[in-house]
Amino acid sequence: MRFWVVWLALVASCMGLKALPVLVASHKVVPGLKSEISTDNSHIHNITSVTNMVKKLITQCSADEYIIINQPGLSYTDLTENKKDDWSLIRKYLILASTIIGLPRVAEPLDLDYIERYIIRNCDAELIKVVNDDENEVRPYYDVRARVIRIDLSPLPEDAEERSATIREHDDLIRKIIRKLPSPHYNIIMTSSTLSSFHPVPASAMKKYPKDFEIFNDIVNDPSRLEEIERNNNFHKVEPYNHVNKHTNERYLKNKKKDEIHLFDNELWVKHERLVTTILVMVATLFTMKTINVVNALKSKITKKKAAKSNGKGIIAKKQD
Repeated sequence: MRFWVVWLALVASCMGLKALPVLVASHKVVPGLKSEISTDNSHIHNITSVTNMVKKLITQCSADEYIIINQPGLSYTDLTENKKDDWSLIRKYLILASTIIGLPRVAEPLDLDYIERYIIRNCDAELIKVVNDDENEVRPYYDVRARVIRIDLSPLPEDAEERSATIREHDDLIRKIIRKLPSPHYNIIMTSSTLSSFHPVPASAMKKYPKDFEIFNDIVNDPSRLEEIERNNNFHKVEPYNHVNKHTNERYLKNKKKDEIHLFDNELWVKHERLVTTILVMVATLFTMKTINVVNALKSKITKKKAAKSNGKGIIAKKQD
């Protein structure tokens, strides 16, 4: 198998077959985006159909950040499932995307300058450029205006080990930039500004071994993505409750009856037992105190009358003497 691949690569270099990959992803679902492009990746996609697909992705202006990643020298072989460890960080964002499309071989480079201007014009976006592989070129911001984050990465080296190390560095850089963004609603457009040689492979072989030829086949072509659904909608509308007797006289009378208070209702007494007990104790206490005060007042009056009578008899006796 490896010998066959190497042999085909040598044939490709002699035949001059070249192409580049295009990967697009949206945090929000973009209905009908997949119908804009052929799902058959066994052939080379023409640049016109790919550009129209990207424009449809953008036209809705449903994102807060449009991340354009230009990785010179990038080949579809760098983005296969076999190389997933090199892209372990950005793959996490791709898994969360509601819409994702991977095109392994496109005939010509996308006009990224045109796409950049298209976003700015149609979505009233502001441009931020990253040209030195430095995350600090993206400064924190907190307003709601859309942003175009244009990331032009340094070219990939040819040596396999150095290439893998560089990809991992760039993967970490992209993660750091995305983490700086205030909104999770992003679109990602990842491609290369340069063409790369590739070997011709029969369509039957590509379909039989998709993880060797498709872009992140385990994510892009996951069976759950056959249906276009919003994967990041954590809020669900509550269905209204339609009452059978809504706005009827029967319902009004029923509610009115429920609101009536009946003094001898057993349920009312049981429900408010503590309150009723407290009120009865307070009434009994006040009645007792009032009774005691009345009794004391009567006693005081009787005592005074007796005292007055006693004083009167004493005065009469002295006069007789």
